[in-house]
Amino acid sequence: MITFAVVAHNEERSVGDVVGQAFAASRSGDRVVVVDSASTDDTAANAAQAGAEVLTAPLGKGAAMRFVAERTTTPWLCYLDGDLMEIHRNIPAALRAAVRDPLVMVVGEFADPPPEPVLSNTIALYPTLVRALFPEADGKFGSRPLSGFRMIRPSLAEGLPDDFGAEAYLNLTVAVSGRPYVITDIGLYPQRFRYKPDMGRQIGRTILDLAVAHGRLDPAARPEWDRWVDRLVAAMADYRGEVDDRARFRSYLLDLAAAPLPPTGLELTR
Repeated sequence: MITFAVVAHNEERSVGDVVGQAFAASRSGDRVVVVDSASTDDTAANAAQAGAEVLTAPLGKGAAMRFVAERTTTPWLCYLDGDLMEIHRNIPAALRAAVRDPLVMVVGEFADPPPEPVLSNTIALYPTLVRALFPEADGKFGSRPLSGFRMIRPSLAEGLPDDFGAEAYLNLTVAVSGRPYVITDIGLYPQRFRYKPDMGRQIGRTILDLAVAHGRLDPAARPEWDRWVDRLVAAMADYRGEVDDRARFRSYLLDLAAAPLPPTGLELTR
């Protein structure tokens, strides 16, 4: 049995379509829920009209994900982003098809229709920090490691951060534990560019928090890593989704990410 949870903040235009996909993928004993993360539009009303159970959750993606996990009794919890713009394939059905024991997580890997967006955090910030601090997770979660479409065992959500660091947290927690997971193709997912300058900072903070917690980063060295994140985030904030600027910006961002990282403070103890 599965709880399909559409995590949505101000997604009144698309939430009904995602709910429809979840119902089409559901079976007897499943649950279809929209987790309304402090929306100020008609997300909740449209979700209810589409037939979903609506949970009113706090603001913040990770907070909403944790909120529904705490109220889930099924063995699996399927997270679905609420901003699905076009329906090319039933995403929850594709995730469901990949579920099997003894897995603890299924990550949905998607493709972008051309022209591909510049996923700044995916190509620069996340992989650079993971490569340095969690090499066991480097390149292990597909080309879309921050995908919001995934199936998890609900217990994995217990320590989720309140914000956009949620997917990074899930990846690194599973990688460190050595528990089994799979990547599965979910088809095309046309993304709507939305300017979220704090997203990179939140992802970086989560990775660095976990690095300190797992003994990968000396707390005394943490401030310099925070400054490295701040510099990259400031550079990412210059881009507003202009199609003509994609190639230049991508090259510029990758050059910045390739600069030497600060010391971890653990070099002399290894």
